[in-house]
Amino acid sequence: MAVDEVQIFEHILSHPLPGNQVGGAAYAKSEVSFKDFSIQQKRPRAFVAMQFGEPYDTIYRGVIGPEAKRLGFDVIRINEVSKPGIIFEDIKREIAEAKVFIAEITAPNQNVFYELGYAHALNKPTILLAQRGKELPLDI
Repeated sequence: MAVDEVQIFEHILSHPLPGNQVGGAAYAKSEVSFKDFSIQQKRPRAFVAMQFGEPYDTIYRGVIGPEAKRLGFDVIRINEVSKPGIIFEDIKREIAEAKVFIAEITAPNQNVFYELGYAHALNKPTILLAQRGKELPLDI
């Protein structure tokens, strides 16, 4: 929620409300009213978890990013949004806010697998990418 273009608070629900619903509540000692109320919808976001470096950076920039954008998604990797502080909090927030989670699992990267597990725990729709012919863990 923003007042005069200043963000006051933001809350991400664990599951979207059915239909096109929005709600708000305000508490005060006197009457509270909302005027000039408008809603702006953000494009859905795809969070991508993958190893950094080549050839993965090229796959992200040349394939995953353009295809996600073509399908109407904003696409993000954690190295594009990380802020000062604990990176894991940034990762959790980005996965929670994402509409879909994409993981490139060719390289056995523990961080990517951890993020994949977190996305599964949140019941995020997940797309797994891997190079054909590479041996993957049995439970993937």
